[in-house]
Amino acid sequence: MAVAEGKYIYGAIASREARNFGPIGVGDRNDLVYTINYRDLAMVVSDSPIIIYDPDRKHALQHERVLGEIMKEFTVIPASFGLIFKSEADVQELLKKIYEEAMEALKNLDNKVELGLKVLWKKEYFAAEIEKGFPQLRQLKAAAARESPKYRKQVFSKKFQLGQMIENIVAQKRSRYIGEIYYGLQRYAVASVANDLITNRMILNAAFLVDKNREQEFDAQVSRFYQKYREKLDFRYTGPWPPYNFVKILLKLKGIGVVKR
Repeated sequence: MAVAEGKYIYGAIASREARNFGPIGVGDRNDLVYTINYRDLAMVVSDSPIIIYDPDRKHALQHERVLGEIMKEFTVIPASFGLIFKSEADVQELLKKIYEEAMEALKNLDNKVELGLKVLWKKEYFAAEIEKGFPQLRQLKAAAARESPKYRKQVFSKKFQLGQMIENIVAQKRSRYIGEIYYGLQRYAVASVANDLITNRMILNAAFLVDKNREQEFDAQVSRFYQKYREKLDFRYTGPWPPYNFVKILLKLKGIGVVKR
């Protein structure tokens, strides 16, 4: 049985003219990436079988490559990986319904890029950093280690206290770095988002919306922080990306392109 064909969605751009970006579509067929237009709004798509694409490295990189090509010429409202509409008519219907919201979002995002920054304590430095200035932590560790395993309640109590103390110390030290690094970078950005922390060693997991005219300034400030803390902190600086963290994508025939404030 043949698999039905649909339209794989990459994102929305402002363009009255039909455009194509070459045979770089997601999948193994090298499908042409092109636009479906409504007035001066266009959805960038490629033909695709209606299937669930594995979010593996190959397909994810193909998706990002297309967005990268679009960004060379346009501001783009990026769609999430793997979104497929059944027909061109469905895409046209979406464009009509989202027109006002999308055009406002594109206006707000014009000439801006997303830059990502993750900051973590280096593994070998983490324990020393947390214990520095807190001798009571070392004392509680030693007391917990001395407890006999047969006194389970006492052992559990001391380990619980130890865990809470470590959490509090980590939060205090993290907040100092955030005050310097995150808020220090905000002055170079139009907007910023602090995302959830993934590990206990993570200090910052942030995205910044930066005007392209200030991108070099932002880069230089990140570099200054890196030079200052490179012995004890890891900096993972990425981008430029489409503004994933600053646009709410619905793509449900209800709305798209609500810019986060």
